[in-house]
Amino acid sequence: MVSYEKALEIARNLKPNVDGCTEMTDAYIFGSTEDEFTIGGDGPVVIMKKNGEAYNMTAYLHRSKGAREIREIEVK
Repeated sequence: MVSYEKALEIARNLKPNVDGCTEMTDAYIFGSTEDEFTIGGDGPVVIMKKNGEAYNMTAYLHRSKGAREIREIEVK
């Protein structure tokens, strides 16, 4: 099981401007308020709790059958 701290480290290696996180039952979804009006490309990065694998949002949605939101986290 990957901790929030480890997931944040992985996410920041892929997306340095992370400033928010949504914790799901199976993953952490990291994003940036700067991404509000992007067209493709620089969207959220999803880190799976089970193994630390990183996915884009589309790939995660295909894997997240029944996942529920736990909480919103402000990344500092």
